Amino acid sequence: MKYDRTMTISAYTVPEGGILMINVSERTWDHMDVIGDHAVAVDLDADRNVIGIEVLDQDQFDLDAVAAEYGIADLVPEIRAAIAVAKPGP
Repeated sequence: MKYDRTMTISAYTVPEGGILMINVSERTWDHMDVIGDHAVAVDLDADRNVIGIEVLDQDQFDLDAVAAEYGIADLVPEIRAAIAVAKPGP
């Protein structure tokens, strides 16, 4: 399945707590899946398309595994690039 995203992938950090926010789409948020003792939350739209990833514990974040599970493996290089330049925000 080709992922139809509507924006450039971006990432920013939330200094209080060291949270990393990754934005993948501008779609409307519907629900989230929590992974690994609350280390990662994947924000999904009503069709289960990923719209964002909230990384609460970067030491336990496996981008490749999350991307494979949610069908966005083709976006990994762009997500990695966004993480590399993430600054405090939004």
